[in-house]
Amino acid sequence: MTGRFRDGVAVTNASLDVFRKRPRLAVLPLLSLAAVGSAYAVLAVAILRYELVGALFTSSLVRYGVLFVALAVSSGVGIFFNAAVVHCATRQFAGEETSVSEGVAAAWEARTAIVKWGLVSATIGTVLYIAEDNVPGVGTLTRSVLDLGWALLTFFIVPVIVTDRTGSLRSDLRKSGDAFSRTWGESLTATIGIGLALLPVSLLGVCLLVYAYLFATGPTAFVAGVLGGLLLVATIVVTQVLGMIIRAALYRYAVTGDPVGPLVDLEPGQLFDER
Repeated sequence: MTGRFRDGVAVTNASLDVFRKRPRLAVLPLLSLAAVGSAYAVLAVAILRYELVGALFTSSLVRYGVLFVALAVSSGVGIFFNAAVVHCATRQFAGEETSVSEGVAAAWEARTAIVKWGLVSATIGTVLYIAEDNVPGVGTLTRSVLDLGWALLTFFIVPVIVTDRTGSLRSDLRKSGDAFSRTWGESLTATIGIGLALLPVSLLGVCLLVYAYLFATGPTAFVAGVLGGLLLVATIVVTQVLGMIIRAALYRYAVTGDPVGPLVDLEPGQLFDER
């Protein structure tokens, strides 16, 4: 187990090197944030326009309907731009030139599968919230555990969508689950490693926002607030890109045994041994 965690740290460090060679990949998460924000703004305007604010608190149908739409938008858009990152990373692993527009085009080709998985994720999320609110014995902790289980099962769903194009939700889920079962230690450690590596930056951003809101005034508050916001956005962007680079590389190795990208410089046979 120690070996798996050590490998995860090594993969994280190597993924940073991959990102440095292709920094333009950061545009894709930024586009994702902009798209989700715009969609949420449209949803908010619709709620205000049709006077549904009160119904959000009194009608379960309206409340869960809005929740489903919000989850579908965030899931679908997130999967779309993550698929673009995975495509670009995969091309880079192969030593081929790639671009942001090419990644978006590749994600668009897989739009049917992306929409399906966006709807599935939204359905699962909505059902869990409904169960938490209405089923005795199902609380926040239970929902969180189920959310985590679903997240782990679908950990590699984006690389599966991009590289396999099976067209079957069941097949995609099985492939993702099988790959995670082989790489769980490396996958989890790499994910945690990204969070820990970027934690100081995100904390600095939060501190600047708190300072701007509670203590600063005038231009100082504006500058501190903008800088804090930019640091938080940068943290989200880098986290998304590194996460997709790692998943693309680990999925490729789990399926084919071919070390690519951040796995290339690791010792032969170091990954996925029986430990």
